[in-house]
Amino acid sequence: MKKVGYFMRCRQDQPSLERLAGMLNRSQISAPDPAVDCVEWELSLDDGIIHCQFPLGSESADKQRICDKVGRILAEYTLSEHEPSLLRGIFQVRYGLKENVEIDALIAEAVSMLDGEPDLEGAWAGRGRERRIGKLTTRFSTYLDGSHRLNLQGFLRFRLSEYRAEVLEAADTAIEERLMERQYQEFMFLLRTMAEWQEIRTTAVHVLHSGGNAFRLLDEQMRPLESQTADNEQKEELEEESRVVSRLLAVSPRQLFIHTPEPESQVIRTIIGIFGNRAALCPDQPSL
Repeated sequence: MKKVGYFMRCRQDQPSLERLAGMLNRSQISAPDPAVDCVEWELSLDDGIIHCQFPLGSESADKQRICDKVGRILAEYTLSEHEPSLLRGIFQVRYGLKENVEIDALIAEAVSMLDGEPDLEGAWAGRGRERRIGKLTTRFSTYLDGSHRLNLQGFLRFRLSEYRAEVLEAADTAIEERLMERQYQEFMFLLRTMAEWQEIRTTAVHVLHSGGNAFRLLDEQMRPLESQTADNEQKEELEEESRVVSRLLAVSPRQLFIHTPEPESQVIRTIIGIFGNRAALCPDQPSL
């Protein structure tokens, strides 16, 4: 009977090599039509080579099926083992990060971006990961169809430039978002400090939020707050959230009553974050 043999070299640590060999062997055991006389994938730790022989039937489709199966395992191994290591190297070398806790958090964020976030109904959960596995499976399968020897590290480095570029883009985005979050937190701290140290200028202010960016500010007697000239001049230049926060800081209320149907919206969370215990949520709109 004709056979096809594969030799794969992988310069990874011993546990990682053993996991790859285990994944390849489990795919054989769980296959619906396992090859009876297939030799088990064998791992040689001395040279980092994993090898196996598959029997081939009379149809050429047998080899394609084997290539697709092995390619799928290699794709899953790449995402589970190589991808975190690749991201770690990017964060350490490209960005000079040293704290493992921070790097681990950034790796998780980058992988989440690559895998794809679910929509409100969870319909898109994991769609990005499955797409990447499909593309990598095709690349590995095509290569194995024409070659019986695979240097996994060399293949990842020199033949998967598009995949590596996608991982790098996710890493860059994770860094940018982390920097923006850090800048936002620093800005929030500054605003909270301003709110705490400012002299109280009015007893109470009611924030009427009807949703989105629709706001009205009323005093304790439910009258519209008088706008200052500077505020009017800047109104068109500032986003609504910035305008509302700026106006509230200017009037510095002792108590802040927020009437909103959207208590979890970003602008409401920002206002509460600045004024803390001085702010209270009121689910009902007041009768004017």
